[in-house]
Amino acid sequence: MAYTGAGTINTGTTSTSDLSRDVQLDVLASFQRSLVFAQLLYKKQVPDGASGAQFIIEGKEDDADTGLATYTAGNQVDITNGTQDERLIALDRPFYQARRIDRWDAAIANYDSIGMNVRQMGAKLGASIDRKAAAAVEAASLATGLANNGNGVVVTNTALPGGLAAGTTAVAHGNEIAESIFASVAAIRDNDDEGDVYIVMNPTNYSYLVQSDRAVNADFTNGNGGFDTGMVKTVGGAYVFQSNNVPATAGLIALAFTEQAAGIAELWGVQSKIGEQQEFLDAKLLTAYYSNGMGVLRANSAVSIKNV
Repeated sequence: MAYTGAGTINTGTTSTSDLSRDVQLDVLASFQRSLVFAQLLYKKQVPDGASGAQFIIEGKEDDADTGLATYTAGNQVDITNGTQDERLIALDRPFYQARRIDRWDAAIANYDSIGMNVRQMGAKLGASIDRKAAAAVEAASLATGLANNGNGVVVTNTALPGGLAAGTTAVAHGNEIAESIFASVAAIRDNDDEGDVYIVMNPTNYSYLVQSDRAVNADFTNGNGGFDTGMVKTVGGAYVFQSNNVPATAGLIALAFTEQAAGIAELWGVQSKIGEQQEFLDAKLLTAYYSNGMGVLRANSAVSIKNV
């Protein structure tokens, strides 16, 4: 893993000469993607000897008087059945990445080549888990619910950024995103989920929301962020996040969900190990891997916000 770029920094050639040891090379750490989705979903640890996890879905019982009876003196009570179901989430085969660091190359490099590669591998697998969680949330918003709990919801607003009726200013975009967030929270509450609601969108759409003339306006909010910080904390009672791991589905602007929208059956989080390969002159073998499964739990707890 020795330096294999230009022999002289300013030339920009593709020479494979090692960088001269008397030149100090500063290594800039790569920025890592913010991991959001996987931290906000319901997780069950899978013990050894199991291939997945069982998630019990309790049915909605109190939306109507069905099953209630008027008692008549001297009569035996009528028996009714409760509603419940289950989701079984199986473990996927492990995802992994492996890299070999030549001992000689590592020895002459004037930066921590092992540390850099371990950091890169962990970041890559972490982002993979987060994208997987985001896909599970989106799937929930399109799924059919179990045990009378309602289906997933799609909030469509063609005035959102990229839509046919979209405005031309950041303020207009931000106001439409805020309006759709309110509609999404209402849809989740209409389905009797009173848990914390999370909204996740990409940084561009998040920046529009900050520029809304209501989301951070002191006349409408109380310390909710601002132009100075470039942040907005909550809208419509929902916590707002930005992420580069939002699915690239056509027209998808944001995902709204609670913890119960999707589940994670986890055997191993990201595991990493450094070993030696003597057959490669004591090279270092770096491995990193994870094992989990993800799937829909309560479809009624997830919303896709779309512009089509």
